Amino acid sequence: MSYQKRSLKSSVEFLLQHFPAVVILGARQVGKSTLTQQILPNATFFDLERDSDYQRINDDPALLLQETNRPIVFDEAQLSPALFRALRVAIDQNRNQPGQFLLSGSSSPELLKNISETLAGRIAIVELDPFDWHEIYGTPASGELLEALIKPERLLELPARFDKQQLLSLCLYGGYPEPVLKKDDRRFYRLWMESYLKTYIERDIRVLFPQLNIDAYKRFIQMLAFSSGDIINASAFARSLDVSQTTIKNYLEIVEGTFLWRRIPSWQKNVNKRIVKTPKGHLRDTGLINYMLRIQDENDMKSHPQFGKIWETFVAEQLIRQFTNQLERLDYYYYRTQNQAEVDLILETENGLIPIEIKAGSVTAKRQLKALEAFIEEHNCAYGLVVNNGDEVYKLSPKIYQLPAVFL
Repeated sequence: MSYQKRSLKSSVEFLLQHFPAVVILGARQVGKSTLTQQILPNATFFDLERDSDYQRINDDPALLLQETNRPIVFDEAQLSPALFRALRVAIDQNRNQPGQFLLSGSSSPELLKNISETLAGRIAIVELDPFDWHEIYGTPASGELLEALIKPERLLELPARFDKQQLLSLCLYGGYPEPVLKKDDRRFYRLWMESYLKTYIERDIRVLFPQLNIDAYKRFIQMLAFSSGDIINASAFARSLDVSQTTIKNYLEIVEGTFLWRRIPSWQKNVNKRIVKTPKGHLRDTGLINYMLRIQDENDMKSHPQFGKIWETFVAEQLIRQFTNQLERLDYYYYRTQNQAEVDLILETENGLIPIEIKAGSVTAKRQLKALEAFIEEHNCAYGLVVNNGDEVYKLSPKIYQLPAVFL
């Protein structure tokens, strides 16, 4: 297994051909710095976590931009608010020249504020997640699946891309580049995850939110691991942590804004039934979930009470990333009625709605399709999917395809 290319690379290259600046956002240690250097290997590179670079930029960012040839890469750009004001002036002096600046940054209130207030209309924004399945095996997604989703009859022509054991391993270890590429060294993997969480909470969060109760937030992250894939009961979280529901809402905004958590809104469009409106969500990386749940191996994971939710997260992230990495427009939701009829994931694409049920088992019974069939009929969807651990693609009903995860 070797790292070759990120699926997002060609998309960033495309944006650099059309925008003066592009920023790559994402959690710590997902490979932003490496990607910027692969995209612009000959550009002048400034790392704002390096004292000398930080000092040089902050002393006189306008002079630095004036004297440095384009293109320029600024890594961890959120550390210098002064840089963004200088970038605006520099871009406006030559607004029609694309590809001048490539930035990367971990989320912070200051970073997003600077982008929205200072560089609006001048910069394209993309998110980089941990490795998707194809990247781990050095075969970035070609877009074949997305083409098949537009014309669902082509789903029957898709080749299997993985075997089931490979997927279990991917689900267990997640997609953070450094530990997953050294996953055979279990001790290193454990120590990396431990260090990652400690650095995220005790350095990044402490610096970004100095008034935050770090001990309570640390316990909150642990609780999220057990609740990943569920609707978050803010009042229950508040009671457990002895904080207010407003504080829990603030914690959720922080963990989402730092790209560890993905919020999945409730589908509320054109619905005549009584539905659950509270969002659900999941930690984006299943390796992080498994580490915090103290899951040791594939067998341990498969027998864990949370395995169904872990697998749902694993598949949902793969599907969402295949769209976003190729700059395809996408909104995502879940659906649940007060009577517990549920659809795990609804993808709203430019070509219509795709309702999806995600199952960890290899066989999906007809009775398990009732909620999906009802949603398809009520919303006049072209088709729906059941993504499970089966062996072949085929129709479970006139408008529902079984698409085993090995074909993703």
